[in-house]
Amino acid sequence: MIRFITVCLLLLNTFIGYSQKGSVDIRPVSRFSSAKYIAFHGEKIQEFKYSGCIIRAEEKNYTIEMTIHGHQRKFTFPFTKEAVKTKDSLQNGLTDAFYAEPITYHLKDKEYTLYKHIDYNCYDPLCGSRHNHKTMITGISYFSPDYGLLFISQNNNMTLEILVSLNGKEAPKDLIIAILKDNQIDNSVIKEYKKAKS
Repeated sequence: MIRFITVCLLLLNTFIGYSQKGSVDIRPVSRFSSAKYIAFHGEKIQEFKYSGCIIRAEEKNYTIEMTIHGHQRKFTFPFTKEAVKTKDSLQNGLTDAFYAEPITYHLKDKEYTLYKHIDYNCYDPLCGSRHNHKTMITGISYFSPDYGLLFISQNNNMTLEILVSLNGKEAPKDLIIAILKDNQIDNSVIKEYKKAKS
């Protein structure tokens, strides 16, 4: 009987191994039990916390899954064109604007490599003729595999989400303030962000 069970387990493991060979390699990059953000929407300021945060590197982009009030929110953030190793993005029906741009910040004695992405309503180079609308910028976001989404701006800086802390530990505020300044975010927002507590 034990021999029969051992053979069955061996066959099951072999089957699972073969079935996973063709699947996409999804690697968890970072996990956080909580992530706190401060949001600005016009005059309204709100702090909120996500739980069960996980960042995964998928085939062509990162996915960030976070839970708030029992609902899962999922973000995607593209890799750089070099990381995806595409021959020509136009052949894939995407402009170069689809991909993320690596940016390095040197602050005090620390170096941060981040990824900036300009969000458009469409990345099809033939958007106008195919979809009968104009391609336009809808927002901008900054991402780090170590910290997740650092900064999200939408509707010409009318809606902002800024990372305050991860797992109760303060996010790198000097880095995020540098990002805010580079994006010409109003000083009143920066002052409020500096006051936000972990």
